[in-house]
Amino acid sequence: MHEMTPSEMLRDPMIRQMLRADRISLASFEALLDAAARRHARSASDGTFAASKMPDSWSIYAAANI
Repeated sequence: MHEMTPSEMLRDPMIRQMLRADRISLASFEALLDAAARRHARSASDGTFAASKMPDSWSIYAAANI
């Protein structure tokens, strides 16, 4: 399965439709993706990233704090 890049996610019609339905701006989603990528890169560089840190379920608002 192909993993989408952030730019592909921002262009994907289905993702855009879900964002509209949830009233999440494209700019907010882009900021979320950017923050998550920066945190992941920082964690990966110091070896602290672990999948167990992610809760089983979380909202877009909780994800903004990642």
